[in-house]
Amino acid sequence: MTIAVLIYMALGALIFWSYCGYLISLLVLSAFEPKEDRAGEVLRFPTFVLLVPCYNEEALVGAKFRNLAELDYPKDRMRILFLDGGSVDATRQLINDRIAGHPHMELVETGTRGKTPQINAVLPSLTAEIVVCTDMDAELSRNVLRDFARAFEADGTIGVVGAKVIPRTNSLLETQYWEDQNVIRLLESEVHSSSIVIAPCYAFRRGLIDAFPEDCVADDIFISFLANVKGFKVKYLPGTEVYETRTPDTLPHLISHKFRKGNAYMREVLRFLRWVSRMPRRWKLIYFTKVLQVVVMPWVLIVFGIATVALSLGRRSRPRVVGLVFVFLLVSLAATSLLMARKRRRMVNRNHRRSLMAVFLLTNFILFLNALTYPFYRQTSRFEKIAPRGGPGGRCP
Repeated sequence: MTIAVLIYMALGALIFWSYCGYLISLLVLSAFEPKEDRAGEVLRFPTFVLLVPCYNEEALVGAKFRNLAELDYPKDRMRILFLDGGSVDATRQLINDRIAGHPHMELVETGTRGKTPQINAVLPSLTAEIVVCTDMDAELSRNVLRDFARAFEADGTIGVVGAKVIPRTNSLLETQYWEDQNVIRLLESEVHSSSIVIAPCYAFRRGLIDAFPEDCVADDIFISFLANVKGFKVKYLPGTEVYETRTPDTLPHLISHKFRKGNAYMREVLRFLRWVSRMPRRWKLIYFTKVLQVVVMPWVLIVFGIATVALSLGRRSRPRVVGLVFVFLLVSLAATSLLMARKRRRMVNRNHRRSLMAVFLLTNFILFLNALTYPFYRQTSRFEKIAPRGGPGGRCP
């Protein structure tokens, strides 16, 4: 074999692992893992503090307050802090009106803007055992704190716990994207540790972090990576549902939303490269797979496409290699899709029309955009949010 053919096969192997091998490995290993019994009462109620960053969220205050007031957890074991970033609408007044008579709730005017700085403004003063971060547009299930408490108490190696996030959206692409991502997080959690949790609602042990980096946009990704680097596990709870009420319903909004998320994800992936030597062995495999998928794969696909054309026009044996590699990748993709669909049906417990190719193409289009623009595009945790249903939008705190 020539060096060109060997390189081509190596590129094919990277594509296989990124799109198929990793998922097949998770599916196989997960099948042998004992499934947890979520039944039973919480034996001990750890103290919780819920942080709710907000800025110009008057349209969401009422729904968020009612949702938090209905949480099924002892009130003397929890505090709820609304972290205002200097709202110029009626947000602060509405919050103050509603929390009156609820001593476990408090409005904190942080004097700073941006979600990360607002959280950092109160982190040093917190004394609760578990910190929960939740967005104003997140609708939490009543049992979320009990589920979080049960997970933390069951395993002292768990540093972060995340809920299953479900978007309230009319976009089929957005629904399918979240379903697929939820399945992957579940598989990672069953096998070892989930690679990420999702911002609308997650919890972490108070001693895990003193402050988020000032340039951190994706706090949910940073805290997950940090926990894994420190030897903790990130637990995903598929039975604990949180609904995101502010989601993209049009294709332009969806692309813009995913582009911003992808850029933030890439930033955190690259941030942790300097901590590779400190990573536990199992987490290294997950981490480097994420590096491959998010950072490297767009360039691998470009080189693979050029090499495919070049080898196809070469000697007789080279087109044959191209054909074999393509058949192998297509069969692998088909098998992976079938296996994932089976796992998804069990988890989602519903069937609907799916557009696998549309989701696949959209995801990879966003990856290409992020790879091409990353050196030039920078964002902060202050950005224009999508308008909530039935009300005006607001800028992210």
